[in-house]
Amino acid sequence: MCNAFYAAKVCHEQVQTFLASSPTNSLYSLKSTFDNDNNPVSNLHNKLHLPTLYPPSFNATLHQSAQNQVLRSYNDFLSVLNHWNLEQLSISYNGGKDCLVQLIIYLAAIYQFVEVEGKGSEREPHTIHVNAVYVHTENEFEDQLRFLEKSVLQYGLDFTAVYTTIDANDYDSSQILTGKANELSKGKITCLFSPTPTLPCGFLTYLKSNESVEAIVVGIRRTDPYGASLKLEQRTDTHRGWPDFMRINPILGWHTSDVWYFIKWLQHASINTDFAIDYCSLYDDGYTSLGGCDNTVRNPQLKRKDSGKKDMLFWPAWWILDDDIERLSRVQKGKV
Repeated sequence: MCNAFYAAKVCHEQVQTFLASSPTNSLYSLKSTFDNDNNPVSNLHNKLHLPTLYPPSFNATLHQSAQNQVLRSYNDFLSVLNHWNLEQLSISYNGGKDCLVQLIIYLAAIYQFVEVEGKGSEREPHTIHVNAVYVHTENEFEDQLRFLEKSVLQYGLDFTAVYTTIDANDYDSSQILTGKANELSKGKITCLFSPTPTLPCGFLTYLKSNESVEAIVVGIRRTDPYGASLKLEQRTDTHRGWPDFMRINPILGWHTSDVWYFIKWLQHASINTDFAIDYCSLYDDGYTSLGGCDNTVRNPQLKRKDSGKKDMLFWPAWWILDDDIERLSRVQKGKV
């Protein structure tokens, strides 16, 4: 049965194992070619027509860099948990790679704080309540929505989807999350509808329905738009129309290479367990930054030279790791 406590326990074990691992055992050093390996990761990567199991960049240097980033974010979360209780906190989660990384580390830190250190004020033993929110401002890809729904239930989140461009009466929309993907899950999905189609109004709608929430974890990095000058904790710009809450920015210093190395390490480590950690399949198809259907394309820099026009192939997002080209998946709305 998937619930937040079990998910947090698993995430804690994976994070601790990763932090204790030796950089000499990097992903690239595991196996340079496929050979006859029947490992599920090998089978998955083989379908992508890759020359080696992992890219050469997944080496000891990147392994250590990702460890440093995970440890920094993990300690930042522990610091945050000393100032905010779980009812006051929420995490912004859209199923994208950055949000996934911070969710896993957040859950690991919660388990350390509540269960290992015996802090916090959970009402029942061995229970964890995790608020989460996503304000929908785009017409998302079906694959992203299905992964979002699946992972919300897998991690046992108390999740609120706020729709800014869909009418409250339009429950037949394919964009509406149902929360019925796994009846054994303890995850919960609530749908709200914003009166105006803006991101600030979407968050205001969420906060009005969740009055205990005072701080929201946001997966922004310094390489993202508007991320260069942010701090770990920073209040919203109320003078620009935002509702008043504290933004928690735990992965500011991460690079896309760190993000993908950690995700692929988690996938490799968990794939044969009862809690397999996965990511949205669009990233395997050459999308590097996910927005809406009308402003997101496969990254042109990932187009493979060895593919023909009729069967165009792209490297997966995690194969070529460069912050400068990451957002080339985003284009002006209506140009797709």
